[in-house]
Formats: sequence, structure tokens, C-alpha cells
Amino acid sequence: MDGASSSLVHQLLCAVPQLDDDNFKRRVVFMLDHDERGALGLVLNHLGGNTIAEIADGLGLRWRGNPRQRVRTGGPVEPSRGWILHDDPAWDPAAQRVIDGLWLTTSLDHVTRAGHHDTGLAPTRLMFALGYAGWGPEQLEQEIAAGTWLPVPVGGGKLPVSWMFDADPDAMWSEALEAAGLSPGRIVGLAAGRVGLA
Repeated sequence: MDGASSSLVHQLLCAVPQLDDDNFKRRVVFMLDHDERGALGLVLNHLGGNTIAEIADGLGLRWRGNPRQRVRTGGPVEPSRGWILHDDPAWDPAAQRVIDGLWLTTSLDHVTRAGHHDTGLAPTRLMFALGYAGWGPEQLEQEIAAGTWLPVPVGGGKLPVSWMFDADPDAMWSEALEAAGLSPGRIVGLAAGRVGLA
């Protein structure tokens, strides 16, 4: 999946403050794929308009978690395509292991065949995203070189996998930057100075 040594697979990308694109403003993207063919990731901190319960019902599942938990908008590409990040490999026998403690489900066939119609039961943690963020060959590299994204490691240390599920989406951007040793306030100030704002 990650052929090049500069691959950002399984890292976070934090948008810099001056990125004004509505899809990515102060967004945190978890990278699933990055190689010479391009890159793909899921936005973690953009809440969609629907609850997981509403989406699950349409998929033949029964959501047993927080009834107000909302679907994430994973990105602007293929907004009807679903992705489920979770920490329970037994829930989906065909789930793809991403990193220690994190699995990815892209089809519910094996989930329903296993009789796991009740979803969201503790202690399993789950994040449902619709759509994804995608980049063509060399596009992400160019954006990083232009200073659009800041890579941040995840999966250990200051940002364990559990953080992805437990963090308040509104706080994810600043928490990720702080974990990388960067002050969000300082970055915002520097960004404002570059564009001539007070």
C-alpha cells in the first residue's frame, strides 16, 4: 500500500489555517493509502447531517450506541460511499487491519452474514464516514510542499488509536497539532501575518 518511504499512510494530515476550502478547513484526515498512484484518506472531524442510527436503519442494522452520534463526512469524493473504522475485528470477519487496534470495513456483507445486526454496542467503538478525500498522482506532495497540510503521527504516544474515537470532533484539529508540538494559536497567528491580517 505504501511503497515510498515518504508515504503518509496511517498518519494524520492537519489542514493549515489559511486553507479556506469548505471541505478541508481545519480538517484532520486519516490517510488510508498513499503511493505513486495518488492518495486517499478519511476526514475525521467533519460531522454530517445524519445520525448513524438513521444510516444503519437503511442498511438493515440496528444502532445500539448513542442515538445522537452522527456520521462523519469523510470527504467530497463519492459522498454515498460508506467507510467504517472500528476497534473490533470480531464484528466484521473480513475487516482490513489498518494499524494495531484499528480495522476498516467497506462492505457489510460479512457483518450481516455473521448475524451482527446490532451495531454500536460497547465496548466496540465505531466511526461511520460517508465519502473520502482523494488526490491524484503527486497532487498531495505538491500541496504539502506548498504548506497546505501538516503530517501528524497517530497510533501511539500522544495520539493513540482510541483518540480517533473518543476525541470531540470540534477539538480534533487543535489536539492533533498540539500532539505534534505545534501551538494552534501560533499557527493561526503566523498564517494571519502571511496574508496581511491583524
